[in-house]
Amino acid sequence: MKCPKCHSENPDTSKYCGNCAALLAQEGQPPDSLSKTLEAPVNLVAKGNVIGGKYRVEGRIGQGGMGIVYKAEDIRLKRMVALKFLPPHLVHSAEFKERFLIEAQAAAALSHPNICVIHEVEEASGQSFIAMEYVQGETLRDKIKRGPLKAEEALDVAIQVASGLSEAHRKGVIHRDIKSANIMVTEEGQAKIMDFGLAKLQGTTPLTKSQTTLGTVFYMSPEQAQGEPLDPRTDIWSLGVVLYEILVGSLPFKGDTDLSVIHSIIHEEPRPLKLQEQPVPEELQRVVARALKKNVAARYGSADEMAKDLRAYQSSLQLAGAGVVNLRTLWRRIRRPRVALPTVAILFALVFLGVHFSRQQARVRWAREVALPEIERLVGQNWQRELGEAYGLAEKAEKIIPHDPKLAELFSKCSLKMTVRTEPAGAKIYVKDYKSPQSEWEYRGVSPIEKVRLPIGIFRWKMEKDGYETVLAASSNWDVGIAAHEIFVPYDLVRVLDKKGSVSPGMVRVTGAETAGGKLGDFFIDQYEVTNRQYKEFVNGGGYGNKRYWKHEFVRRGEILTWEQAM
Repeated sequence: MKCPKCHSENPDTSKYCGNCAALLAQEGQPPDSLSKTLEAPVNLVAKGNVIGGKYRVEGRIGQGGMGIVYKAEDIRLKRMVALKFLPPHLVHSAEFKERFLIEAQAAAALSHPNICVIHEVEEASGQSFIAMEYVQGETLRDKIKRGPLKAEEALDVAIQVASGLSEAHRKGVIHRDIKSANIMVTEEGQAKIMDFGLAKLQGTTPLTKSQTTLGTVFYMSPEQAQGEPLDPRTDIWSLGVVLYEILVGSLPFKGDTDLSVIHSIIHEEPRPLKLQEQPVPEELQRVVARALKKNVAARYGSADEMAKDLRAYQSSLQLAGAGVVNLRTLWRRIRRPRVALPTVAILFALVFLGVHFSRQQARVRWAREVALPEIERLVGQNWQRELGEAYGLAEKAEKIIPHDPKLAELFSKCSLKMTVRTEPAGAKIYVKDYKSPQSEWEYRGVSPIEKVRLPIGIFRWKMEKDGYETVLAASSNWDVGIAAHEIFVPYDLVRVLDKKGSVSPGMVRVTGAETAGGKLGDFFIDQYEVTNRQYKEFVNGGGYGNKRYWKHEFVRRGEILTWEQAM
């Protein structure tokens, strides 16, 4: 295709000229970018509506060109979720419905602490929607509105995002729209990659009907801006743009129009980080510079490679924080006459620091070279879905390498954060492993308890409150979100406490539920199963054919039946 401005030849799939970045005219091409955000907020679902029979909508929390997102409560599992719908102007587009399904397939195939969890894809009232993890926090874009992030915080976020991208790329998923608005950060500092609406599953047929360049223009790689074939390195470029942005508070490539931004991305270099008002460490300058190489081959070859450089710099900062790297500076200072520390005290301090450092390094080596591989092995043979041993080892490693991304990934595979509630609230909650009935109860707090972390498994629970019957329960802390992928999701525990004396001896409450035959209310049942001898006596006595076991009337279509008719 020939450029109308400079007359250069370009591939037929290009939207912009590779030489001058002018817009290339294409037959049937829509006038607007498909990635632009809708200008006017739209509400598809009213507050209070129940979607799919189990999601009660609380309100709209976000909107973009590829979807409208609502906060909702999963009334069955008692947890908050986010529901994503296609916007009205795309509902009838076969291409975007297919992209919507691809987003769900791409994200559902991933299980990583730095990627938003997809629970299911459903359809209600003719509208497809994705139910996903509700992430409590704010986007990177909102965070930097208050100013650039400190280098240490930016480093931590970049490591987490690179780790999540590495997992996605291993599963054949290219995100193609990494940007600060698509990365959430929780109050605990955990970063999560969101919105796989433009993701590409490697090995699938690309959607090319629209003949447009998809993505958000400021974060596009040069090859993406020119409509060329993409590989995972396009996500590395976009992460480099995000890292630049959060370090200095502004984007590396700017322009008044999409066209001028594209020209800048293809032909210009960003303002060097060393010239920015916000000081940026040299190590991070080098990482950003390599991520933003216009030549794909000169860029990081993988997200793992980029994460490795970032972690190496983070480790050097941790050692410096412990005072190890600064021993040479300390020695220069103590040689000055005005320093009054006795030489012997200085030597003792140096010896102490050396011994401490040596021990710490040994512990770190054990955690990374022994504990992490063993945790991974235990997780790998997780067919019983009981991961107490792996979790216990992970807790020991956490005390030594608390911010290690690999450990965080393994924690996500061997533990879950569940919620425990009681009605009424204010009960003391105790727990112990189901297979250890003789062990001591572990006190976990007073209900409601939010996001308590436990190993994936089955537990015994005890709930006590003055004036109420003590509740003993056995329950797992996991459920399967998407059976095809065996993705574990938290199973929250909810129990009703009965006032003392209101329950017959030997009986326990069973919580009601929605069934195929209708709603089943709470009911009471024997606390213990009968013995074989008791069951034999029951059968020999006529079983349920014995009239004395039936204490309530039989009713059919409003008519009371006799016992003989009912039998």
